[in-house]
Amino acid sequence: MTKKPWIGPLALTAGLLPAAIGLVQAYRVSHSEAAGRPLTPRERILREIPDDPKVLINVKYRDMPGTPDILDWGKRSTRALERCLADNVDAAIRVRCAVTLNALGDRRALETLQTALADWDANVRREVVRALGQMPDASSVDPLIALYRRTDEAGHVRYAVLRALSNISDQRVVTFLRKEMASKPDEDEADFRPAAFRALWAQRHLMARSTLVGDVRAVLRSDNDDMVYEATLASAELRTPGLVDSLIPLMEHKWEGVRNKAVYALGRIGDKKATKALLDRLPKVRESRMLNNIAFALERLDKDAFYDAIDDLATHKQAVIRLNAAFVLGDVRHAEGLPLLEKALADDSEYVQTSAIVAVGKLGTTDESKRQQAIEALKPFVNEGNITMREHAIYATHQLSKGGRLDLIHDKLFEIDPSRYGYSTARNIQRRAAIALAEAGDPRVKSYIADCVLHGGCSYPSTRSYLQARADDSIKGQVLLGWARGNYGLTSMVAALDPKGAQPIAKAVLEDAWGRPRSWHTRESLQVLGKLGDASVLPLVQRRTNIRYLWPRVHGNVAALRLGDSNAADHVVAALKQMPADWLPRSVTAIAVADEKIARDSLEPKLEALQKETDVDLALAAAAIRLRWSPDEAVFRLVDGLRSKSSYERDLAERYLARAPDERVTFLLRRALAREGSDDVADRLRSILDDR
Repeated sequence: MTKKPWIGPLALTAGLLPAAIGLVQAYRVSHSEAAGRPLTPRERILREIPDDPKVLINVKYRDMPGTPDILDWGKRSTRALERCLADNVDAAIRVRCAVTLNALGDRRALETLQTALADWDANVRREVVRALGQMPDASSVDPLIALYRRTDEAGHVRYAVLRALSNISDQRVVTFLRKEMASKPDEDEADFRPAAFRALWAQRHLMARSTLVGDVRAVLRSDNDDMVYEATLASAELRTPGLVDSLIPLMEHKWEGVRNKAVYALGRIGDKKATKALLDRLPKVRESRMLNNIAFALERLDKDAFYDAIDDLATHKQAVIRLNAAFVLGDVRHAEGLPLLEKALADDSEYVQTSAIVAVGKLGTTDESKRQQAIEALKPFVNEGNITMREHAIYATHQLSKGGRLDLIHDKLFEIDPSRYGYSTARNIQRRAAIALAEAGDPRVKSYIADCVLHGGCSYPSTRSYLQARADDSIKGQVLLGWARGNYGLTSMVAALDPKGAQPIAKAVLEDAWGRPRSWHTRESLQVLGKLGDASVLPLVQRRTNIRYLWPRVHGNVAALRLGDSNAADHVVAALKQMPADWLPRSVTAIAVADEKIARDSLEPKLEALQKETDVDLALAAAAIRLRWSPDEAVFRLVDGLRSKSSYERDLAERYLARAPDERVTFLLRRALAREGSDDVADRLRSILDDR
C-alpha cells in the first residue's frame, strides 16, 4: 500500500496531544503545591490596590508593584494611585504613580494631578504634566501656564508643559503660545520657541487661516533653525501660495534638512512662481536627496522645464548625478522619460544602468506601443551576466507586462545555480522569486513556500494566503505541528485551515498555560479556539474570562463571543471601559478578529453606543473596531473626530484612520475630502491619503 505523504505530520501532531496533557497535569500539581506559600509584600500590595485606596501611601520602593501589573487592574487602581501621588513621601514612587495614571487616562484623577503640579520634585512635576496632557481639560490651562512661567522651573518641566498644552484646545492656550513664540530669549536662556510652535500647530484649527499662514510665514524667517524646520513641514501641509516667497530663500539654508523640506513644500504648494528659483538652484546641488526633491517639485510645477533640466542631468559628466536622474525619471512614472532612460541603459556605469532598468519598470503608460518599447529596451539585460542587473531587468519586464512573465522569474531566478553565484546570494534571489511567484499564484513554488512559511523565512500575508489556498492534509499537519511547537505566526493559518487535531491541541496549549494567563500561549490558543467555532470548548474558554488580568479577560471573552456566548459582549464592553487609555489602540485588533456574524450581531450595537461616550479614547476605539467590520457606518465617527474642537481627539482620530488601509476606507476618505469645507480637516484627510 502506498504511504500517504501526510500521515507522518499528522501522526506526529497527534503524538503531541498526550504529552501536552501530561504537561498540564504536572503543572497543576506543582501550581497547587506553590499555592500554599505566603504572598510576598509586593503581591499582597498588588492584590489590595482595587479595594484599599491607602495601600500605596507607605509602600517602600522595593515593594512597589510594577506598572504593567497595576495597569492590569485597569481603572480600579485609580484611587490608590491618586493617594500615592498625594501622600507617599518617596519621590521615585510618586513618579511611578504619575506615569501609571498617565497610562490609565482616568479623568477622575484630574484634580489630584492638578494639585500635584506643586510637588517639590521636578521629575514628579514632569510626569504629572504629561498625564494632564493625556487627559486634556480646560481646567488645566491656567495651572499649567502658571507652572511654565515660574522662573525657578526646570527646563524639562517647561518643555513638558508646552507638549501638554498642545492637547488642550483653548483660546487661552493659543494666545499664550503665540506670545511665547514672539518672545526671543536671552542668550543664557533655553529657547522654547520651537516647542511653542509645535504646540500652536496642534491648535491650528482654532485660528483663522490668514492668521495661521501669517504666523508660519514669520517662523520661516526666524533666527531659530529648529523653528524654521518645523515651519517648512507646516508649509507642506498648508500648501498655501502665500508662503512661496518665504520658502525660496531657504533653499540656500545651512541645514540640509531645512533645504530639502523647503523644496518639498514648494512642490506640494505647486505655485509656478517657484520654477525659476528651482531651476537656478539645480546646478548648485551637491546631495542626491536635494536633487530628487527639486526634480519632483519641477515636475509638478512645469513639466517642460522639468524635462529640459533632467535631460542635462541625465547626460552629466558625473555618474552619480546620471544615476539619480534615472531614479527620478522612474519615480515620476511618466512614459515621456523613456528616451532619456534608453540613453541611461547604454551608460558605461553599471550602477547607472541598474538605476535606469529599475526606472523603466516603473513607467506607467496606457500606450501599448510605449509599453512594448520599454520591454524591448530591457531585453538585452534579461540574460545579463551581472546577476543584480538581470534580476532587476526581469522584475521590471514582469511589471511592464502586467504580471505576464512568470517564466522569466521561475527559469532565470528561482532555478538559479548556487554554485555560480554563491549560496547566500542565490538563496536571497531564489526567495524573492518564490514570493513573487506565490503572489501570482504559481503552483510550481508550493513546496518551497510551504517550507519557507513554516520556518518563518517568508511569513507574509500574501505567502500565507497562497499556502492556505493550496494546503493539502500534509501541509495542514505541518502547520499545526509548527504552531504546537510555538510558531505563533501560524495562528491565523491554523484557525483558517482547521487541521485534524487542531482543537485538542489548542485546548492542551491553553490548559498548559493556565498558570501563565498573560502568556502568548494563552492568547494564541484562545484565538484558535474562538475561530474554530466548536461550542463544546465554550465552558473551558468561559473559565478564562473570569480572571483579573485585563488582556486574558478580553481574549477569553472575544473567543467566547465567537463560540456563541452572547453575554460575552457585555464583558468585552466592561473590559474596554476599565482598560487603560494607552492599551485601547491594541484592543482594536484583539477585538476586531471576531468578525463572524454571530459575534458582530452581539457586539456591534454595544460598540455603536460606546462611540457616543464623552471619553474620546473609548469612543474612538469603539469606532475603530467597527471600522474593520462596517466601514461605511463607522467612518463617520472618526471623520467627526477630525472635526472635533479638541486637538487631542483630532490627532487620535487621524491615527486610527491612518492604521486602516482598507480600500473601502480609502474610497470613503476620498469622498469625505471632496465634500469637506474645513481647511484643517481637508489638510488632515489629504495627509492620510498621501501616505497610502
